[in-house]
Amino acid sequence: MAHDPTSVDSTADAGPSGSTGDALPTPHTVAAIADALDRLGHREQVMHSGMRPVVAGRSILGPAFTIQAVAQPREAEQPYQRELMAVDAIPSQAVVVLSAGGVSEAGIWGELLSTRALARGAVGAVIDGAVRDLVGIGRLGFPVFATAVHAADSYGRAEVISFGEPISCGGVPVSPGDLIAADPDGVVAIPADVADRCLSDAAAKLSKEQQARQMLSGDGASVREAYARYGVL
Repeated sequence: MAHDPTSVDSTADAGPSGSTGDALPTPHTVAAIADALDRLGHREQVMHSGMRPVVAGRSILGPAFTIQAVAQPREAEQPYQRELMAVDAIPSQAVVVLSAGGVSEAGIWGELLSTRALARGAVGAVIDGAVRDLVGIGRLGFPVFATAVHAADSYGRAEVISFGEPISCGGVPVSPGDLIAADPDGVVAIPADVADRCLSDAAAKLSKEQQARQMLSGDGASVREAYARYGVL
């Protein structure tokens, strides 16, 4: 069942126009978060290796706003209807997480949708599918991660069917409100019920890595000695 768009104020912008997501708050990185999730028993939370940053942008961290699309070869008389509703419903500080339903030969995300997402206060987008308008998105400074780039329009190729519901993106289940972290290493989904513990553990690991780095570079220790003391690599 699709999210009810009538419950959303789709006319008011939720964030300042021109704002962009900050880098992952220190001390958080996707790699450290992934390691922390491993140790919490969540070992399949990193999206597959095809998910890459497609425009130069900052790292991102924020709650997921999910959108689901599917292949749709029919040319509808009124295209994009649910996609427009979805983008107008993006909450401030959210990360757009969109599954194109396996369609990679059509750009389902582009410059104008990024512009609106930015005006709503979104901090970035993660697209399991293709994007286009890379030059325009780059000018916005809006971080976008995707599995493909394709210039063709999604009209008559893919169609948004729902938003605000659990989806699969990059091979990982994502529910609305799960935390999404993305940086040059990739994208990871943090289940909401372990988010606080995960971020705390990731920060602790990075602190140990900093101490190990000093031991290796400043003290001339071997990597075995550093690992024996701090237990990190």
